[in-house]
Amino acid sequence: MKYPNVLGKDFNTKPKAYKHLTNLRDQMIERGQLGESHIFTEETPIKKSQMDQLYRDYFVATPEYIKRKIGPGIKNWFLDRDSHGTISLFIKQKDRPQDPNLSDFLKSVSISHWGQCVSVSAKWVFTCFGTGVLADENKMYKVKEAARKAVEDQKKEFRSSVKDECQKCGKKAYGLELQVDHVINFMDIFNNFIKKYGYEDNFLIENINKDLYVTWWYFTNEELKEKWRKYHKENATLQLLCVPCHKDKTYKK
Repeated sequence: MKYPNVLGKDFNTKPKAYKHLTNLRDQMIERGQLGESHIFTEETPIKKSQMDQLYRDYFVATPEYIKRKIGPGIKNWFLDRDSHGTISLFIKQKDRPQDPNLSDFLKSVSISHWGQCVSVSAKWVFTCFGTGVLADENKMYKVKEAARKAVEDQKKEFRSSVKDECQKCGKKAYGLELQVDHVINFMDIFNNFIKKYGYEDNFLIENINKDLYVTWWYFTNEELKEKWRKYHKENATLQLLCVPCHKDKTYKK
């Protein structure tokens, strides 16, 4: 097996390993096990011991990312909504030690925060699920994130305009049980947009930014942003799918 001991199972491919993770994640969503009050234990579908092993075996990231996300170390893991409203994996950083004898040690290390909760993307940092390198360091990934953020309001507008039911199977559902999906793959639409206007990667990269006050990449070039928004509005067909139908479409069962 190419990827042994991934949350209790062995896999030959990354997509199958990631599907296993999402299946366990969906079980926790169905049980309402979201937020810091539902940290992983040996009784949750995703077990803490399995996540700790996953971190030891497959975690890869830059030193800057480790300092920012891992900080003083990992106390536990949990699932919650990230800044985009998507269910994401979170790290609960270790708390500041209370032992007064450690005061000299604390002064000697460059840790400015303890006990924070920060989101991570499993596909970004675990080699058994995705690239295994921090996607935030992948410049074109940043562009794609900016493209998604630029049309997020269009997705929300569509979501509020349709009934609370799956447009494939007709199942009535609410909240996280329904997901806005692109009938034509989002990246196919964005790549066609790039080809139409002949944008070079360097131009796109030079016209995005992420500052201290936001957690996502966004377009700084208003003309580029509005052209993309218009193209997406005219070419994207959206649909509302329940979680099972969305998974069927994603994995092409």
